[in-house]
Amino acid sequence: MRISQRGTLAASAMAILGVGASGCTEQSTIEDLDRTSITEHELNTAERRGRDVWFENTYGGGAFFAFLANHPDPSKRIRIAFSEVLNTPRAQRFAEWGLINDPDCWENPAGGPDLCSDPLGTGVLGIRKEPGPGGTTFFGVTCASCHAGFDPLNPPEDPAEPTWGNVHPTIGNQHAKFGKIFSYNLAPTDVRRLMFNAWPDGAVDTTALFNDNIMNPGVVTAFWDHKKRPTFDIGTGHEEMRNGQGGEDDVGGKLAAVRVYTNIGVCFAECVAPRADRPDPNAPIDLAQCKRDCANFPPEQDLDDMSDFLASVKSPDYPGHPHQVLKYIAGGLTFAVACSDCHSMSGEGRKVLSDDEVNPLDAQATNACRALSTNWDTGKLWAAFSSDVYKNRGYKGYRTMPLVGIWSTAPFFHNQSIGPWAAADASPAERADAYEAAMYEMMSTTRVPLVHRLPFALSPTIPAGTPLHYIFSRDPATGQVLCTDVVENKGHTYGADLSPAAKSALIYWLKYQ
Repeated sequence: MRISQRGTLAASAMAILGVGASGCTEQSTIEDLDRTSITEHELNTAERRGRDVWFENTYGGGAFFAFLANHPDPSKRIRIAFSEVLNTPRAQRFAEWGLINDPDCWENPAGGPDLCSDPLGTGVLGIRKEPGPGGTTFFGVTCASCHAGFDPLNPPEDPAEPTWGNVHPTIGNQHAKFGKIFSYNLAPTDVRRLMFNAWPDGAVDTTALFNDNIMNPGVVTAFWDHKKRPTFDIGTGHEEMRNGQGGEDDVGGKLAAVRVYTNIGVCFAECVAPRADRPDPNAPIDLAQCKRDCANFPPEQDLDDMSDFLASVKSPDYPGHPHQVLKYIAGGLTFAVACSDCHSMSGEGRKVLSDDEVNPLDAQATNACRALSTNWDTGKLWAAFSSDVYKNRGYKGYRTMPLVGIWSTAPFFHNQSIGPWAAADASPAERADAYEAAMYEMMSTTRVPLVHRLPFALSPTIPAGTPLHYIFSRDPATGQVLCTDVVENKGHTYGADLSPAAKSALIYWLKYQ
């Protein structure tokens, strides 16, 4: 179905739903429902190689996690719960940790970690073995360890025993208990446990290990339809996509991938760790030096192939077609009036329903802390992975997220604070129920404020009930609180003033995009 202009039918539908025409600046164009499911997509040779890189390659990052477990400063030691995860019985592992069992592995009848056909497999998707010194074994992680989740169109019958057909490579694992995995081996008195335990399932703070002193966990964002995304002039002579929730990784997909690899430990010793010529651990990574000195630096061919693979991933279509035609039409028109100023229905962004612009923080913004991340700023650790456009913007904010496939990705917001989680084995209809509940909650001004608070007193001056941001979003040198925005589920109440019928139609239309 295609709508190219507003006629009598459009006006009638809008009148019935109580939607005004004011504020509409664009003509509505609704694309044909012609995308195919990722599970049906055929990959070419480069895309298959890129898929294998995505799921299998750690590039020696396990040495970083071994370093963290034995950090020379005891106050900074963190032993990630790899062994505990892998020794959890396969049947209980997903329920306990939210991680996806590797379909190519099976339970060890003698107990302990799973047995796998791949000698580097561990039993968990994305956690891989690496040879360490003296015959030891390190554990590294791949991109898929966070970004792969259950396919919304082909959910597993048993979440503990998925097949490859049940795995979607880029939807993001919304069930992963990353905070628990980070905090499990910390002492009960270690205050960092409070920060990690405040991470919602499916969210991780990418600056936790390379700390910018702002508590800012973010959802492992689903991404697809890269070929349809808007691109931007960043001063290099060719345009690039914006990535990151605040538009940080905007210098091309390959460099964005390298930045992610540095975050999961790749080339840590050669590129990030303090040394005589780099005494400041927060000094910018020198990409030329890093590539020269690190034998494990991801090869250009791997990055090319992985980029090709990611570009092949398409958004999942909700099964079937909209049968309530008038409601569908009215929902599209409501979207055009209420949402399209940012979630574009014209121009380059129309196919993903986003202009991908970075919006300044204002009264309608969601919790500010994630947007205030500093590691991509001039003079900071990941400065080489953001453009001068990002650095010189003059404000921080959130990128308008694409809405194609939104039916499959509740809860919403960068911190998973709006709406319920669908069960891991949820059918498409059950996923859509979670999406609808999240949409109604988002289009509401009566949310109960969600604030993560200290459960006990740390000192006479830091009593129980103190918001955690006042403790973990603080400059250690000056004591200044760097993010005072403590309400996690605030903002973005656009659509709250729509009539019930208009909200229902809007939700219905978006489900099929």
